[in-house]
Amino acid sequence: MRPEQEFIRKKLDEELGDLHFLKSAEVLERTHPRSWRAKLRAIWNYELELPLIPISASLAVLLAILFVVPFKGDVYKGERRGDSPHADRQLVEAGGNTYWKDDYEKAVEDVEIKDQS
Repeated sequence: MRPEQEFIRKKLDEELGDLHFLKSAEVLERTHPRSWRAKLRAIWNYELELPLIPISASLAVLLAILFVVPFKGDVYKGERRGDSPHADRQLVEAGGNTYWKDDYEKAVEDVEIKDQS
């Protein structure tokens, strides 16, 4: 060793001379496992770093797909367009408003009947 390193080493030994590390064997067993149980325990205690932004973006896309796809069809509780109660009805525009054709025809008949009376 060089004299500088030796001086630093002695100084460090003096300052840390009162401290005693009692669990060095346990730390060595954790860091360098020998048995299969110790290796399994080391894997279990492995620190895993997961990137937050890509995982949260993926989760958001997945949730959007799960919530949008079921509502893609008609409003009537998942029924197909042909199965809805209004499948055969047509919309008619009259006077700037939109009506169902059969309702509009009934209303026109009622008005005509009242006018004839």
